[in-house]
Amino acid sequence: MALPDDFYTVGSFATLAGAAGITAVVTGAIYKSVGWSSAKVGLPVALLVVVAGLFLADKLSDPKADIIGFFNVFLVYLTAAGISDAAGGATVRGPGLAGRPFFHSWF
Repeated sequence: MALPDDFYTVGSFATLAGAAGITAVVTGAIYKSVGWSSAKVGLPVALLVVVAGLFLADKLSDPKADIIGFFNVFLVYLTAAGISDAAGGATVRGPGLAGRPFFHSWF
């Protein structure tokens, strides 16, 4: 079995697992790098991920897809929060970041 060329692909944005994974990783990276609250950053990140998914699927101008996408933002956000909460035991250590876990409870 050959290894994939990319971790995330265009198709990743179209799945709940892919979109929530992207949201959790980006939100965790922002939290680790600048210390912004994951609860506040996660929702805008989820919105960007869903909008990117609609754009990549050429459905950004479809009103029905936009309405579904709006509600999917909250599903992606809460799924990403659950992923982060479930994986809360993992810590990433580095200079100046000791003790701040990458995955942690958002609420």
